[in-house]
Amino acid sequence: MKKLNLLLVVLIGITILSCSTDDNNSNSDEPTIIGEWILVNQIYDGQNEDLSDCELQETLTFNSNGALISYYTDNDPCEFFTENQSFTLNGTELTILFGQNSNFKFNVLTLSSTELIIENFYRNGETLEENNRTTYEYEKVE
Repeated sequence: MKKLNLLLVVLIGITILSCSTDDNNSNSDEPTIIGEWILVNQIYDGQNEDLSDCELQETLTFNSNGALISYYTDNDPCEFFTENQSFTLNGTELTILFGQNSNFKFNVLTLSSTELIIENFYRNGETLEENNRTTYEYEKVE
């Protein structure tokens, strides 16, 4: 009888531990790329670039279905465009597809609940040299 009680206590303990482990794995506080991000800084070859007021309005909106909406300008005059793309995030590698023949790959250097920093290392079949890479810094739009 003592062995049966001990077995019952062990089974209950295992059940309780496994339930709490499942709860910890579904942590919704984990940073996600999903949402709207606004450009705050751009670095090329180690140097901060002077961004125009127009460029500082550029956004990326990542949706949970893999769709990406880019809102960007081609500078003077301040004319904005919106494009629909698709993206995949595999670990720290972000791939953005611009149509059928154009893709860019980025290293995700930072992803937090408020900050996204990505470095472009691949463009249309070509791996970029270290001194030819651009780093983009974004803040999450509330």
